[in-house]
Amino acid sequence: MERQKTKKISDDVTTSRGKSNSIPLDLIPEIIIGLPVKALARFLCVSKQYASIIRNRDFVKSYLIKSSTRPQDLIFTFKSKRYGKHFFFSSSQPSNGDEPLSSVASYHMKCHSQPYTAISPSVHGLICYGTPSKLMVYNPSTRRSISLLKIDSQRTRMYHYLGYDPIDGDYKMLCMSRGMHVRRGRGLAHKIQVLTIGNGNQWRMIEDCPPPHSPESPHICIDGVLYYGAYFDTGTRILRKDHAVMSFDVRSEKFELIKIPPERATKFTKMTRYNGKLALMYSDKFRSYIGRIELWVLEDAAKHEWSNTIFSLPRLACLKTMFQVYCATDDDDAGEFIVAPETLGAPPFYVLYYDPKKNSLRRVDIEGITETKLEYWDNDLDRRTISIFPSQVENLMFL
Repeated sequence: MERQKTKKISDDVTTSRGKSNSIPLDLIPEIIIGLPVKALARFLCVSKQYASIIRNRDFVKSYLIKSSTRPQDLIFTFKSKRYGKHFFFSSSQPSNGDEPLSSVASYHMKCHSQPYTAISPSVHGLICYGTPSKLMVYNPSTRRSISLLKIDSQRTRMYHYLGYDPIDGDYKMLCMSRGMHVRRGRGLAHKIQVLTIGNGNQWRMIEDCPPPHSPESPHICIDGVLYYGAYFDTGTRILRKDHAVMSFDVRSEKFELIKIPPERATKFTKMTRYNGKLALMYSDKFRSYIGRIELWVLEDAAKHEWSNTIFSLPRLACLKTMFQVYCATDDDDAGEFIVAPETLGAPPFYVLYYDPKKNSLRRVDIEGITETKLEYWDNDLDRRTISIFPSQVENLMFL
């Protein structure tokens, strides 16, 4: 059906060129913007005009905005402990109430897990992975990636964060080294650089001087602001372990330090988006007993104000399976959390969607992960779930 639809639009335009009933060129973007990436990839071969339209910066930005309103995928990262590899899969998210509750996964790629491999959450359709010496940005929609320019640094303790500016449509990679502190403690961030992805741009030093801090994971980009974990220097000669959140405005390239409550918020292990806002999430691993999610939602960054909510999950029946809470679904209406086994057992792999409003769990089987035959994958009995990220949208970058 998709191929027939693509051919029909192509025939209508190419065979009627020069006739009174031909489609004006300025209407073509409005017609094809609703097509999937695979269809648009075939349109690149129709004519130079089509290729020019599809690769146009404004069209790419408009396509991303439109795809953000459509059903989005989950991105899974697993680790083969035996071979030291990361494996990436994606699957669609069934809506609450869909029957049957299952989805089919697609395999994307693998990469080395050491040393210091960075894996970013999905940022408007792109993910970042790799080592400091070979950093890659990958688009699951096109299944293509680009290698970023090697940064001029001999240090391996480097941090890379991918951000997106929705106004200009720019993706930027923020990179910094963590030096050695003169006393005991964590080293401060220095040599902070940024690279705008595309058009052969070079790494450049950040002009804004951020508050002294030591960068950490995790990180997330929300509405043009990149957030990442940090420890900040309180003015003493020894770097204290005062946990905080750093924000980086992707467009203006300005830093701000956001203090977090001194309670258990300092123990957060993940960042997620909840009701459109940054949320720090803490959750113990759990089996059959009741799991808990402690959530700190950023209400006002300028005033360092956070709200706190604790959810208690229903008791699970899987006595031998260890679970973790990985993220929220980034759906303002549903507001569900994704819970998954920490290790991969007998097929099929599955995730649990926890609805805090109903205090209920629904299971969704993800077929095509544990059953997949891949080198370094299917014969490893110790495979771990590293991350699950929501909001994977279709993107035309690198098409």
